[in-house]
Order: sequence, then structure tokens, then C-alpha cells
Amino acid sequence: MATGSVPSRDLWRWYVSLLIANELDLVYTYVGVARGAFSEANPWLGPLLHTWWPIGVKAGALALLAVGIAAAGRTAPSRQARVLRAVRLAAAVYAGVLVLHLVAWSLTARS
Repeated sequence: MATGSVPSRDLWRWYVSLLIANELDLVYTYVGVARGAFSEANPWLGPLLHTWWPIGVKAGALALLAVGIAAAGRTAPSRQARVLRAVRLAAAVYAGVLVLHLVAWSLTARS
């Protein structure tokens, strides 16, 4: 049982990292668009950006992911490892998005 708790603990740590990166992405997007640093690149999100939909969709998706992680925590270590890889990959993608936000801000600050 102890071996299953370590991957589960790692899953939750990476989930929190993904949660923080998601929220920072949303904040950076709102601030960047408001400052004119960039426009929203996602064609589906652009028209909905100034509504509650982006916040609601992110909150719902992250809540579903939390339920999935809780369920994966009770499965075999091999499945936990696959879920952990997927959550790490998603966190890395969002970290890249945050870097793009910062680059866009720095480029517009110079002009």
C-alpha cells in the first residue's frame, strides 16, 4: 500500500503545478489582452474571453481532473505512472504557454 501512495502523492503535486499554471495562464491572458501586449490566439476563446465561460470551463476541467487523479490513486502503480506522465506533460505545456506570455509582454514593453 505504501508504494501506491508515493505515485499518488506525486500526482497531486503535479496536479497543483498544473492548477497554478492554468490559473496563471488565464490571468496572464486577461492582463496581456487588456494591456495590448497580444490578442487571444485561440479562435474559440477569443469571443468568450470577457465572459465567465473561460473561468468556468477551466474550473470544471480541473475539477474533473482531480476526480480522475483521486480514482487513479486507487489503481495499479502502472496506471498511476501513465496518469502521472500525462499530468506532467500537461504541466510542461502550460509552463511553455506561460513563457510565451512573458516573452510577448517583454517584446511589447520594449516598443
